[in-house]
Amino acid sequence: MSWSLVPLLHAIVFGGVAGAARLVLVRRRLGTSPLALGAGDSARGFTARCFYAWLPLADFCYLLVEAIAGLPGPVLWQGDAVRVAGTVLLAAGLAWVAYAQAAMGSDWRMGVDDGSQGRLCTHGPFARSRHPVYLGIRITMLGQLLVVGTWPALCLWAIEELLVQVQARFEEEAMAARFGGAYQAYRASVRRWL
Repeated sequence: MSWSLVPLLHAIVFGGVAGAARLVLVRRRLGTSPLALGAGDSARGFTARCFYAWLPLADFCYLLVEAIAGLPGPVLWQGDAVRVAGTVLLAAGLAWVAYAQAAMGSDWRMGVDDGSQGRLCTHGPFARSRHPVYLGIRITMLGQLLVVGTWPALCLWAIEELLVQVQARFEEEAMAARFGGAYQAYRASVRRWL
């Protein structure tokens, strides 16, 4: 199998498991959509739409073109060892995201939901990271970069790193407003990433 197929297949599985299946599962439990991408012109809504919709779409399209048409762009490195390490990170990132989403249960949302009455999740992976789902996404994108190893993949990784940092901060602001002192105590004792 070609190395270019690995990230494409991973993106399909990731989108199915961590995206579509999770959305359907939580929607059934809640009776309402867990999507909170914002429809207005706010920076928070724009960032959420870029992070959860536009970037994954651009990434998938790039991976599809690279796998089918073989137009990877200039390669940054050679060697199967780096690609194997990237594949391991892809698998680990997906497993970590699924674990973190499962720990959230029905409190999982895609974006910031100001109307949610959910609880503050501090158990499982949230005892070690305030944003374990995003940590898993970061691991996944690094793995993809290592497998693909092109300038376009590097650009997608850099955009993801910027968006995830901003999205995490928007969510922290919302959590502080919703949970007050309980969130401040949690924030003081648990690091953002690890």
